[in-house]
Amino acid sequence: MEILNAVISQISVLFSFILIGFILRKGRLLPDEAGMVFSKLENKILMPAVVINTFRTNCTIKNITEKWVFIAYSIAVLVFCIIVGFIVSSFLGKTEYLKKIYRYSISVSNFGFVGTAMVSGIYGADSIELFDYLMFTLPLNLFTYSIGIAWLVPDTDGKGLTWKSFVNPIFVSLFIGGFLGIANLPKIQLVSTILSNSAACMSPIAMILTGFVIGGYKLRKLFGQWQTYVVTAIRLVGLPAVAVMVLKMLNTPNEIIIATLSAHAMPLGLNTVIIPSAYGKPPETGASMALVSQLCSVITIPLLFSIFAGV
Repeated sequence: MEILNAVISQISVLFSFILIGFILRKGRLLPDEAGMVFSKLENKILMPAVVINTFRTNCTIKNITEKWVFIAYSIAVLVFCIIVGFIVSSFLGKTEYLKKIYRYSISVSNFGFVGTAMVSGIYGADSIELFDYLMFTLPLNLFTYSIGIAWLVPDTDGKGLTWKSFVNPIFVSLFIGGFLGIANLPKIQLVSTILSNSAACMSPIAMILTGFVIGGYKLRKLFGQWQTYVVTAIRLVGLPAVAVMVLKMLNTPNEIIIATLSAHAMPLGLNTVIIPSAYGKPPETGASMALVSQLCSVITIPLLFSIFAGV
């Protein structure tokens, strides 16, 4: 019941902000160009703040040394998801860029906003379970804000994934946050406050942007993409179920099982809306997957936790 309440609470927050964005677009309360402004704000300011804040807090020598087991299991599951993403996306996308959108969506879920908030809601903001989960998601953050974001940045010179794909504000922020964490430099209160407040704005703005994008399309069109249902089924049920069954066969500790479910059974993230929008690409595919997966996750998350975690 706790999981169901936590999921419903987080999905309700998601859809409340999405609804705000939807109303802003449909009611023409903001110009159509506002979507580009939101996406650039996310890409250049808010998401970099999240990355720096996350890595400077969790990417420390002490944390990595104490929780290396969580990190090792996380890397193994992530590699499995990426392999599946490469295989499945080759059959879904009509263009190379669409294949990358689907590949990214299958590789990672919304482990940040939904996953972290759910673990915090179930076990408490100061619980050891939340700390374990944050360490488990360290490799996911590293992948998402490096290779993952590079996949979502459009190939403008026709050369595919090159070093230029990684030269973006989010990837640069990863190195800044990682250096600050490992170096354990003293924190300046003003800078910490700015980073924390900026990071707190990321998810609400991202959801408003998603609703704003959705408002520009007919819902029938967003619900009518068959690829969305394939990716949603694989991301919400297939990958977490297979990963956890294998982990259970290996007698993996229950803490790892719960962390795996919390990170990989979540709905699809919003980066497939934010990044394409920031670079002038149609975000319709990402909006479709975000909408459908978040609706379905209200059922799938409690179901998977009750089956595999006994919670």
